[in-house]
Amino acid sequence: MDFLSLYDMKIKFFFILALMFAIQFSYAASGRRKHFLSHGPSVASFGAGETVFSGYKDPLIIQYNPSLAAFFQENAIGLSRFDLYEGSAYNAASAALSLGNNYFIGISASNLSSGNIEVRETIYSDAKEISINTWDYVLSGAGFVDSLGLAYGLNIKYLYYDLYLKRGGTFAIDGGVAKSFKGPEIFNNLSKIKLGFSAQNFVAGELKVDAEADDIPSIYRLSSAIIVPVYYRFQSQDSLSIYADLKYEDYFLDIYAGLSYTFVDKYCVRAGYYPGHFTFGFGIDFYYFTFDYAADFGELDLINRFGLTYRWGDRKNGELEQEAKEALDKEKITLSEAEKRFKEAKKLYDRKEYLRATDMLSAIVVSYPSFESPMYFYTKIIDDARKTALSNDELDFSNLTYARGYCAYYNTDYKEALNEWNKYIHFTGGSDEITEYKNKIDNALNLEQLKMREAELAAKANEILQSGITMFDLSKWVGCIKTMEKLQKFVSDNNFSKSVEYYSKAKEYINQSVLELSKTIKPEPESQHAEIQEEKQHEIDEESADKKYNEGLILYAQGRYFEAERVWELTLRLNPNHRKAKIALNRLRKNSMDN
Repeated sequence: MDFLSLYDMKIKFFFILALMFAIQFSYAASGRRKHFLSHGPSVASFGAGETVFSGYKDPLIIQYNPSLAAFFQENAIGLSRFDLYEGSAYNAASAALSLGNNYFIGISASNLSSGNIEVRETIYSDAKEISINTWDYVLSGAGFVDSLGLAYGLNIKYLYYDLYLKRGGTFAIDGGVAKSFKGPEIFNNLSKIKLGFSAQNFVAGELKVDAEADDIPSIYRLSSAIIVPVYYRFQSQDSLSIYADLKYEDYFLDIYAGLSYTFVDKYCVRAGYYPGHFTFGFGIDFYYFTFDYAADFGELDLINRFGLTYRWGDRKNGELEQEAKEALDKEKITLSEAEKRFKEAKKLYDRKEYLRATDMLSAIVVSYPSFESPMYFYTKIIDDARKTALSNDELDFSNLTYARGYCAYYNTDYKEALNEWNKYIHFTGGSDEITEYKNKIDNALNLEQLKMREAELAAKANEILQSGITMFDLSKWVGCIKTMEKLQKFVSDNNFSKSVEYYSKAKEYINQSVLELSKTIKPEPESQHAEIQEEKQHEIDEESADKKYNEGLILYAQGRYFEAERVWELTLRLNPNHRKAKIALNRLRKNSMDN
């Protein structure tokens, strides 16, 4: 046997060895073959058993289901590295970039490498290093259909094998859809459900690196998640997420499962299972970065996986950015105090002092209606009290009389409230809270005056509300907004039992009016929109415009650019001559185009 033949044999031997690494994901517990594309590159996903929705904020997730990029709130770049066996490694990079409110474009590249292997022509020859590499290049697009709440996406993929002696490549196409919606109430918490479906390589060409074409399997994934908030904070919630995926590949159906717990939207721990593997991982957010780690406990060895994601918008220094930062700093001062009050309200709730908790939450909700946690507790207390008061199955007489007194008090039926609370005191001995609220009634000049005041305030509030509704029905959106803001100020200045109810109704009409205004942003022929132009000329409101401009600054400082743009457009509807709003919109739109 000559040295050339020996060299060829060595090359073939190492070629086979390296190829085994190139398909190192290749054997599940059943022993069937797995392809390079069978596993994606997201570390966050691997930490929870390679379930797709567990990594939905990671731009690398577009390799599992391209539609998920449509849910991103910021531009993002992700990197990952999986250290495999004997020097082999799986590396990937991905980016998802916003093209507007409802569109994202993504790019991704991943590489599975066997690592360097030394071969020699003879024992005296210099060593020669070879490696086997598989590359996967992806161009991705995603969009969102508002009317259906449905995200969709498409990948165009180029798969390339470099097997040292031979090379080849071909194209493939992936597609996916996803939807998120409200789920059932679980342990008194409203859950969220996410569903997604993706088809990888459902169109693929032939990949020839030898005499016969290599199979590129079609992979179908049905992904699901249920997210339940388990601890409420003023501006965020801790949440528990449960994931379950089905994957169909090579005529086999596999089940993937995972769990994750997220603390204050910053820290996450994960665990999961996929066939033949148990996984564990965690993620940490700091500034604009997210670091993820996952450990894959496979049949042969522990595999460590590392990921890093960077998120950004356009945060160039300038006059607008500085003004926005100052507005946000001022807002944080009041937020800090409100958060303290929310924590105290939760303590009152835990102690079942629902009257005190309701009044404290009511004040918070009026000041910060966009925060979900205070509104959740406020609504929950009222709903639970009503159910108890109307129930025929409540056996605890103290609960029944407390709830009936609570409902009567907030319905301004003070005589009935006193009657029920006197029963409560007779059977339980009373409490400091009940005594306090009895005194609020007893110390009034008389019950009729108190009730009359409530009726007068409610009548005035209803009058303003109906006036705003009339303007809305006449398509006078600016006038409706001004009237509803007047209503919000009225109920804030005159706190009464139905303050939150009227405040919430006003907020709904403001939001609807803003939506209608946004449809008229582009200038139209004067003949088609004479009424709107007349309204703009006669309904300039500088005070409300300044308030909206400042709200836009806060949203801009928080990186919520689309919302800031909408608010600044509304500013110009309230005052078309608002110079700062014009400058802010021009800069924001120019920066969006630059991106």
